[in-house]
Amino acid sequence: MATIAQTQVEEKELLQPVTARGWWRGLGNLLRKELGEWFGTKKWLIQTLIWVLIINGITTIVMVTESAEGALTNVELANEVVGTFLQMLVMVVGIGLVVSVQGTIVGEKQSGTAAWVMSKPASRPAFIVAKAMANIVGFGITAVIIPTTIFLLETRLLVPLPVDIAPFLAGLAVVALSLLFYLMLALMLGTIYNSRGPITGIGVGLLLAGLFVSGMVPQVIQLATPWLLPDVAVGLALQQPLPDVWFVPLVVNGFWIVVFTAVALWRFAREEF
Repeated sequence: MATIAQTQVEEKELLQPVTARGWWRGLGNLLRKELGEWFGTKKWLIQTLIWVLIINGITTIVMVTESAEGALTNVELANEVVGTFLQMLVMVVGIGLVVSVQGTIVGEKQSGTAAWVMSKPASRPAFIVAKAMANIVGFGITAVIIPTTIFLLETRLLVPLPVDIAPFLAGLAVVALSLLFYLMLALMLGTIYNSRGPITGIGVGLLLAGLFVSGMVPQVIQLATPWLLPDVAVGLALQQPLPDVWFVPLVVNGFWIVVFTAVALWRFAREEF
């Protein structure tokens, strides 16, 4: 009896009444649950190790190798290393992000967890917003902020290089926009499809197409996709001359992110549970 009473007290302490109305109903509880899956477990540590080993590992090899050869000046080496780092962020984190997020919604629909959550005092928009916010924070810290901090420390301590912080951060912001595009694309596709295959295929396929075929398509198509964002990021970071239309991909991809979010909210609101 004492055990049962103690359990009931613990449940009352853990459960929090939801009094909010509107689309944000239950958002706080859902967000705590999503962030708990990131930072209440070893997930954040595993993710950090993966990104640091891949991104910083490759960048460090380039930095140390080129520095030892001495064929490049410090400025040339800094430009090459910064370009490599930003390109790696877009490619590696972009692919990893799509693969990781593919089951965020699909998995909960298949397991019945989404239906169970929707039976509680939580709105469907809050469900999607909590997923998006938690993944933005999780990937932002583990895949962008920590590797970037380590990279900047390396350019100061390991192989001193003249990296201008303000332009570098401008380029990093463009990289973040590109990654947000793929994150919201994957979440939107998760509300449309009931299996992981199409999500991975579309997300990763779009990213790889930007690497291999972007130069073969008309500029108007390039401007309508995130394919030019890595070049814009590198150009801003290295203060290189950019074409007059360099800002167009920023505006267009910001528009796509809004569209993906709206479609995800609309589609999940019509999901039958």
